[in-house]
Amino acid sequence: MPEFKPKVWVRTNCPYSFKFRLFLAEAGISDHFDIIPMDPDSPQFAVAVNEMTAQFETKVIFPIVEISPGKVLTDSDILIEHFASEFKIDQSNLPTLSFYRTGLFVCYVEMFAILARPLGWIARFGSKPKAFR
Repeated sequence: MPEFKPKVWVRTNCPYSFKFRLFLAEAGISDHFDIIPMDPDSPQFAVAVNEMTAQFETKVIFPIVEISPGKVLTDSDILIEHFASEFKIDQSNLPTLSFYRTGLFVCYVEMFAILARPLGWIARFGSKPKAFR
């Protein structure tokens, strides 16, 4: 029987998904995972999310990883901790991940907090910018 390969669903415009993908790449373990990009602009996105919600009986939050058959974890920091432990990776040896976590990621989260409410109001008249979908 082949060894289980975790499935990783990442949203294409998600800073949390990017953080997890950055970890996998910088740690050199991407090839141990089946990475599945999810484009929120795709007509199949909602269908796929609904199917995942039913299959795993949980709310789908990106990134989401099937860590063993039928068992999923979400939250990029929890996932990074889980796989850093599993693969015995010292996160202090990942300078690009650290740079992203303390720089661009913080800016994005702060910008989102500031803009989410006005963009939600504006979205009633059209669509939200891609970064906020």
